[in-house]
Amino acid sequence: METTTAHPTSGDERFAVTNPATGEVVDRVNHARPSDLAPAAARARAAQERWAARPWRERAAVIRRFHDLALDRQDLVLDTIQSESGKARRDALAELITVAGTARYYLAHGRKHLGTQRRRGGVPLLTRARTLWRPHGLVGMITPWNFPFLLGVADALPALLAGNAVLTKPSEITPRSTLLARDLLVQAGLDPELFQVFVGPGAALGQALIDQVDYVGFTGSTATGRIVARAAADRLIPCSLELGGKNPMIVLPGGRIEDSVHGLMSGAFANSGQTCICIERVYVHEQVWDEFVAAAARATRELDVRWSTGFDADMGSLIGADHAAKVREHVRDAIDRGATVLAGGIEPLDGMPESFVRPTLLADTDESMLLHDEETFGPVARLVKVSSVDEAIRLANDSDLGLNGSVWGGSRRQARDVAARLEVGTANVNATLLVYNTYDVPMGGIRRSGIGRRHGAAGIQRYCRQQSVVESFARGGGYEILLRIANTPARARALVRVIALWRRIPGLR
Repeated sequence: METTTAHPTSGDERFAVTNPATGEVVDRVNHARPSDLAPAAARARAAQERWAARPWRERAAVIRRFHDLALDRQDLVLDTIQSESGKARRDALAELITVAGTARYYLAHGRKHLGTQRRRGGVPLLTRARTLWRPHGLVGMITPWNFPFLLGVADALPALLAGNAVLTKPSEITPRSTLLARDLLVQAGLDPELFQVFVGPGAALGQALIDQVDYVGFTGSTATGRIVARAAADRLIPCSLELGGKNPMIVLPGGRIEDSVHGLMSGAFANSGQTCICIERVYVHEQVWDEFVAAAARATRELDVRWSTGFDADMGSLIGADHAAKVREHVRDAIDRGATVLAGGIEPLDGMPESFVRPTLLADTDESMLLHDEETFGPVARLVKVSSVDEAIRLANDSDLGLNGSVWGGSRRQARDVAARLEVGTANVNATLLVYNTYDVPMGGIRRSGIGRRHGAAGIQRYCRQQSVVESFARGGGYEILLRIANTPARARALVRVIALWRRIPGLR
């Protein structure tokens, strides 16, 4: 067992970090206090001014070295992720791959996304305009436990590249991965004050962080997202929120059943189902229902669920016994109300801690069941037979959440058309989770699944404020000189006629 110091703090309280798959205490991390945030923010702001003044190539060099260090130390990164989350090693590897991909994308395209943009002047020929991107200054992040390395650092990379400093509060359940990311950033040459990590439970620490920053990004539950949004609104600072999902998958006739089943296995059970974009609802056309259900149930029963530090397990544990109990309760409630278990169920896995849950497929569900509308956030999916494509789309859109969606089968054109009709922030065709690794497209939710976007141009521009600069080439200004010209009724009418002609001149419309 190690003992980790996360940050300067006025207290000496520490708490245990436990591997939920084994029950082993793997670390003790010191506990931040709300009073620690103000002095930390002052140090971060001083460092941020120096960092923002450095040219892009110097900031990029630090992030590039971090990218290389993270990949070179793959075993350390994966061991750290697994030791506090209990997840399968292949799921830990997915975190590392996505962090590396995010770094490479913004190293290649971030400067372009923040480039000066020429705009049309208000008075043709007499003025010109441009917009600039300026860093907010101090960015705050509150991140969850389900992807401790990925969410602990990936969103911070574009924020740092844009010239910001970052204060982050990871989940107290899984802090070590974010702390490791900070160590790697510092080893890559980042000033330690530019990425500070504050570990501790409760709303007080999160509120103290929001009170100090110029922008806040949050990933987590819809309920907590509302609290973060209100706190940001009270300070009139911008925020982005990626919240819950009750994500649908539609299986159309005409596709390869084995492909759609494979998509369901990864879409519903990756990371033990603890993924905001995971599939929890599957609408299967009646023409392929029997074949799909049989193949999906068989594939689910064949999944290898256990603790392993190798790449041989398909699924690891959930984050803890309490969360596993909530997932089982969703399944138990559905069974008690008449659902049919196609695979899995609530029975314990032999010889495994309570944090392990059987991957489960259910049929014959209805609106009375907890899992009908509530996010389960575990390895459980309900399958529903539909008689038409329109019925599948209607049911898929019947949710207050709107994060991710997936369409399988049919012709390419039909699948694309169906995907476009899903009321979600992101939709996949013949894929389920691909959007997260498609770094050039913005990703986020609608409805109660959040506001704002990560990835793409939006993923770095959100950490900046836009400044508009307008320049006049006329003596005495541009708009002002027009007003001086129109100092009689006749001149005003003449000016209006000239303005009406502008739209007919190419380049001046």
